[in-house]
Amino acid sequence: LEKYDEVFEKLRKLEDRVASDQELKLTELLRYYTRDIQAAKDLLYRRARALADNENSNKALDKARLKGKDIAQAEENQKQCLQKFDKLSESGKKELTSFKARRVVAFRKNLIEMTELEIKHAKVRWLKCCVFSFKRN
Repeated sequence: LEKYDEVFEKLRKLEDRVASDQELKLTELLRYYTRDIQAAKDLLYRRARALADNENSNKALDKARLKGKDIAQAEENQKQCLQKFDKLSESGKKELTSFKARRVVAFRKNLIEMTELEIKHAKVRWLKCCVFSFKRN
């Protein structure tokens, strides 16, 4: 009975190690995703802010034309806001395309590493079972 207790204790420790390794691998992938998603959100926020600035500059240009004052300055401001918005839109498209590619690569890499880890743990488990069975006989 003591031998069974010892075996089950060793198996429990092994299972705890396997679970811990799996958790670490999955956490690593989720952290990577979280960082990339946060970067995409930040870019989206900056783009939305640039769009609002562009709309405000368009309104300011309309007001300047109605009053007939500071038209050149309002046009320049509107032009700069539009360029900033277009630049952020273009970089956003590139970033999202890049994010999709990185996401697939990271997921694949993590899946391969996790599978290799599972194989390693399965080998260890199998060897321990073999050793136990030899000891028992």
